[in-house]
Amino acid sequence: MTSKIQTVKYSAAAAALIAAFSSQAQEVQKAAEVTVTAGRIEQQLLDVPMSVSVLTQEEIRNSSARNIGELLADVPGVEVTGDGSQGLKRVQIRGEDAFRSLILIDGQRVSEHKSMSGPALLIDPSSVERIEVIKGPASVLYGSDAIGGVINIITKKGGKKPFEAEASVGWNGAGHGWEESISLGGDYKGLKYRLNAGYQSHGDIKTPLGYQKGTDFRQKNLGAFLSYDFNEHFTVGMSADTFDSDINSSSWDYEQDPDNEFFVRIPKWKRDKVALFAEGKDLTSYLTRVRWDGFWQNNHKQMRNYVGASVRTPMYNMNVVTDSVANNKIRTLGTSLQADWQLGDNNTLITGYEFTQDTLKASTDAAFTQKMQMGPMTMLDTDYVTNRYVEGKEITNAVFAAMETDLPMDFTMNYGVRYTFVNSKLTDASALRNGRRKTPAGTTNYVNTPVDDAGSVGSDNESRPVFNLGFIWKGIEDTSIRAQWSQGFRVPNLQEKFLINSMGGGTVYGNPDLKPEKSNNFEIGARYSGTYVDADFAVFYNLADDYISTEIIDGSDVYRYVNADKAKTFGTELSLSFKVNEHINPYAFFSVIRRKTEWANGVSTYDSGTPAFTARYGLRTDVPLFNGRWTTDTYLRSATAKKTYSVSSDETTRIAGYTTFNFATAYHFGPKKAYSANFEVLNITNQLYGYETSIYEPGRRVNFKLSAKY
Repeated sequence: MTSKIQTVKYSAAAAALIAAFSSQAQEVQKAAEVTVTAGRIEQQLLDVPMSVSVLTQEEIRNSSARNIGELLADVPGVEVTGDGSQGLKRVQIRGEDAFRSLILIDGQRVSEHKSMSGPALLIDPSSVERIEVIKGPASVLYGSDAIGGVINIITKKGGKKPFEAEASVGWNGAGHGWEESISLGGDYKGLKYRLNAGYQSHGDIKTPLGYQKGTDFRQKNLGAFLSYDFNEHFTVGMSADTFDSDINSSSWDYEQDPDNEFFVRIPKWKRDKVALFAEGKDLTSYLTRVRWDGFWQNNHKQMRNYVGASVRTPMYNMNVVTDSVANNKIRTLGTSLQADWQLGDNNTLITGYEFTQDTLKASTDAAFTQKMQMGPMTMLDTDYVTNRYVEGKEITNAVFAAMETDLPMDFTMNYGVRYTFVNSKLTDASALRNGRRKTPAGTTNYVNTPVDDAGSVGSDNESRPVFNLGFIWKGIEDTSIRAQWSQGFRVPNLQEKFLINSMGGGTVYGNPDLKPEKSNNFEIGARYSGTYVDADFAVFYNLADDYISTEIIDGSDVYRYVNADKAKTFGTELSLSFKVNEHINPYAFFSVIRRKTEWANGVSTYDSGTPAFTARYGLRTDVPLFNGRWTTDTYLRSATAKKTYSVSSDETTRIAGYTTFNFATAYHFGPKKAYSANFEVLNITNQLYGYETSIYEPGRRVNFKLSAKY
């Protein structure tokens, strides 16, 4: 990357963040009015003992975000990553990457066992009712992978009237793309229903340097929900949804190098899910709720990863091509049973059991070609394909209990425990090679030749308890002050324990002796929700150990997973909104994070790939106009530079900070303001920036969106 490129990379966080909240000004919804399920029961946000940010249905409806990652990008403590793609965004919470940030859809996890980047957010924003982001370890309530936090994506369900409808159509200037969605639902005599569908098609993005090839994507979704209230105490229901995407990724560096070629094609990344539930409420004076959930989910990814390189020197000419085609399927079966108890006037107890089974079936056809001419005589010629196949399972059983106890002097104590049992097993790991390898010593021909190039069959069991303890004080009106200690843990996935993976640069071997990662988090925070001010503030300190990293075991590009790292992360987050009057609303969201990573060899650094400061700050207005509402949002988005140190290469990569200027406006009109027209100009100064080194984010662009609801 040129220095100009580096000066801009940190802006990548901007584009997604822009798209997410870059809707229009809205009436501020007070925290005291927001109901969440972050604590596994419905609570007012002021009563939740954890740091929680909520994206409401109105914010999602008015956003031009193309994916969930862009929706989440302005949440304090959340950072977006991109893997060289506009259509595939991942997020990390408080410096923890996507592997350590649990993704849930309606409380049920999205698993990943064969990826170098973590679980993907495989759901379209048009099918989402709200998103709850829990920041900090939540392993007691939600289990493994929740070291950084939890993203619970809650889909649209029924409605409040017998028939409701909403639809939208929008244009996104980032990739000259169109998006459409429609949703129909209602509630008729206890029968709740919902049908929703959406489609997006976006071309290559236009950066300030021009179009970046291989960044187009398409996605479509379809969902249905049906439930029936037999009476005021008992409800049963089901839901089904499918999300399908076609995504391309590229690298700007490779595009500028005529001797090298790189691309990733994901013609299919599809998630299908069917879920059932039954719920009983107010069954006795002490048993307030019982809920059973069961689901089947299939995650199917087809991917091609191509890397071609040519090197020409006076001494030799060399051409190397690796071309891998993967077909990965992860099928998840899950069930859970939760019982909520009211034990006297002062104690609320949540107990539960969870079971999940992830089945991985994956095949990879890895082609490798190398031709090298050294001097006038020596020739190396390699041309073969390795067909790999792996199959395995991860079975998780967990029991948990969480208690809330009201104490004197307006204090509430929250405490809980979860015990988790995980069995990981790889039952098949085979590889056959076809082709040839020619050297001066002779030629080796491969004809369905077995090679040790897929992984190691094996089995492992892990079990671990985790705990949390917290207090809330509500002695001041519209205010809650919280303090909490919580533990997090993460069990290694099948890839890290057993597989051999050659995608993503180099070859990484699994390690069956890996231990679970673990962490301890300490946090103090406060929320205030008054007439003119809404604020949420948190200070946190997280200690993590046994982090899974990689170490070089052979040459420069062969690695093995090991428990090598520690991390100390501390920082603060603030969301602040002022209501000067009914028309003017200045606001600011920011986070400050410092993260120190330590390796087993004694090396330590604060260059851990996390920006020290990120913020969005601006002014919203909301005024009546021609029997409608005209809203505006003028804002800046900023982030400081982030540096990432690699202990294996002893190099530091820098992505510079940024500040972007943006403007959004909307007009809401018609009966009950049911129609709206949104218009945005984003990255007005046309700044060059990116989340990562491989891809830039869009330059100056215009978005518009028309929507209606009935």
